[in-house]
Amino acid sequence: MYQPNMMEPATFEALFRLHYPFLCTTAFQVVADEDVAKDIVQDFFLWCWDKRATMRVMQDFKSYAVRAVRNACLNYLKKNGKTVAGDPASLAADAAQPEDDHELEEIRNAALWAAISRLPDQRQRIFLLSNRDGLRYQDVATQLNISVNTVKTQIKLAYQYLRKECEWMIIYIAFLFFLK
Repeated sequence: MYQPNMMEPATFEALFRLHYPFLCTTAFQVVADEDVAKDIVQDFFLWCWDKRATMRVMQDFKSYAVRAVRNACLNYLKKNGKTVAGDPASLAADAAQPEDDHELEEIRNAALWAAISRLPDQRQRIFLLSNRDGLRYQDVATQLNISVNTVKTQIKLAYQYLRKECEWMIIYIAFLFFLK
């Protein structure tokens, strides 16, 4: 059971900084209004802050937050009489835009590969051997003649960098795409 010590402001702030951009993008995909999306996510974090002493999350925080924000978005749409994802009208609109989804996926992949190419050489090599080529940590370590702990550390650092890099790229791409 994951129970972040959300009583400490620094821990709560770290959760907020880590998840806020992604949650805003998630909310925007549902409500299609940037200001409303930001308000919904901020309301979610205010609720978390108010409930920090008793809040218990049974899985990881991100999954919990995404589900809570999506539900809040759906409630907002229902309350304001707007189309909810899954309605026949919105399904028809989704079916009419398959090229757009493919185009967006291509842009995201290009952004990810661009970020991977900016990793330091050894970190990039380790990351690709593990993720692209499917090698186990031990196999990567043996092939590069380094320790398994070095492999673990380099992959961890690569994921941290890519998460940070791609977070702003995905938000930027999403807003550009939805402005079309």
